[in-house]
Amino acid sequence: MVAPVDGLLVLDPEMRRVYDVLGRLAATPLPVLVTGETGVGKEGAAAFVHASSPRAQAPFLRINCASLSETMLESELFGHERGSFTGAAGTHVGFFEAADGGTLFLDEIGELSRGAQAKLLRVLECGEIVRVGATHARRVDVRVVTATHRDLRQMVDQGEFREDLYFRLSGLTVEIPGLRARRSEILPLASLFLERAAQLTGRPLPRLTPDAMEALLTHGWPGNVRELKNAMIRAVALCAGDVVEREHLALSTGPSARPSPGATPPASKVEPETEPGRVMREDLRAYERARILEALQQTAGNQTQAAALLGISRRTLTNKLNAHAIARPRKRVSGAFPAVACGEAGTPLRVAVV
Repeated sequence: MVAPVDGLLVLDPEMRRVYDVLGRLAATPLPVLVTGETGVGKEGAAAFVHASSPRAQAPFLRINCASLSETMLESELFGHERGSFTGAAGTHVGFFEAADGGTLFLDEIGELSRGAQAKLLRVLECGEIVRVGATHARRVDVRVVTATHRDLRQMVDQGEFREDLYFRLSGLTVEIPGLRARRSEILPLASLFLERAAQLTGRPLPRLTPDAMEALLTHGWPGNVRELKNAMIRAVALCAGDVVEREHLALSTGPSARPSPGATPPASKVEPETEPGRVMREDLRAYERARILEALQQTAGNQTQAAALLGISRRTLTNKLNAHAIARPRKRVSGAFPAVACGEAGTPLRVAVV
């Protein structure tokens, strides 16, 4: 596995496979197309490709193709000459020139106009860009990573996307699964976002109640990782003390928020002996074990400090060490404990933030 980028956890076996593929693709100079629903972490995947590539020390620039008008998008991508259009008071260097030698991430590539698509195809085929209003081409060496939540093949069939560009971009395609398909990552990610939100607001780190954890595990997450991140920020703002309850999450309850088939249903609707209930209890147990190991690692094995970090008494920590079959440290040794792990996935990777 290639060297990870600092950021979010990758614990799910399928996500590990995805990032293993991304790591192998990073060594090539070819375009990479990242697909998946909104909010799954496509930008993080693009940053991972760049950081794992020979271009890692060069610029990594990103632009959302849906955020700009057609005229402004071409100017931002390829640059413009002074006086090329109303308001062009000076020469502007576009993203392709600025990213020379590095990587350019084009998010929402399906929103490019047909004109911009033709110019992008020229860059990919010839390695040249032409500024808006210019008459000569400029050479650039840029690795392009694109992303979309749309079906580009369908857009090609409907005449909305150039087929030649589609084939140029889609040779190396990687799909990021939705959060509901990566259930083992929900609680670790929630903990990470909760910690960051607490630091951002200058508040003590609150803890999730078992009921709140259940709500997180049984939610459908139509907004994926982005929705989870916002839920944790909202929870820190809404909770009055140091505990996050289910109501502080303020999760939506519409049809799109319901868990997909195969996801764990709410505990109130199943008996504890059923398979979904057992799986959820195992997830909670694995998450608790991971938090204990993380606290022990951060405190170099000092149980008193680890208990304080977890917000429990030393006796409770001792009981939990026994319950989880974690050997009680006898001396403080730096690095004596493994990195946080959850379930059977093993040690987490750290990848780019969503």
